[in-house]
Amino acid sequence: MRHKPTLSTRIAIASGIVAAITPIAISAAEPRKDVRSKALSDVVRCRQVQDTAARLACFDASVALLDSAEQRRDVVVVDSQQVRQARRSLFGIGVPSLSIFSGSPEIDAIDTTVTDAQVDGAGRWTVRMADGARWAQTDDNVLGRSPRAGDKVHIKRAALGSFQMTISGQPGVKARRVN
Repeated sequence: MRHKPTLSTRIAIASGIVAAITPIAISAAEPRKDVRSKALSDVVRCRQVQDTAARLACFDASVALLDSAEQRRDVVVVDSQQVRQARRSLFGIGVPSLSIFSGSPEIDAIDTTVTDAQVDGAGRWTVRMADGARWAQTDDNVLGRSPRAGDKVHIKRAALGSFQMTISGQPGVKARRVN
């Protein structure tokens, strides 16, 4: 069964993402299916002005408004690398479907390293990764060696929304993202 973060965690994550990317402008040259911000639409509309001087005036005015909106964070422009980084940082967390991720490939696995690991009374491990993410073991499989700082970790999507975590080449364990 897929782990669902607490409601407060999901709200905090979704609020942060929505605040950072609403509305979003990715590329003025590429047609978009979703609604563009007015500031970006105004810049793109200037391309249709035939008179050279009027087109330049249109661009100057609309780019100034777009720049101002970006400075106020009303519009946030991100490139595809930033989208990939956001997807990677959210790997394992159930977040709502957002248009920023459309067209960006789904991440099926990540590779990282252990910074800290703790075992609970039931022998299950919680591992903190280099990116700050924490993953908790959900099955009862025993690791042959305790995870240590610097150990390589591979986490991949598994069946039915679960995840498999492999630490230093040991047999994988089922895990869920804690934060």
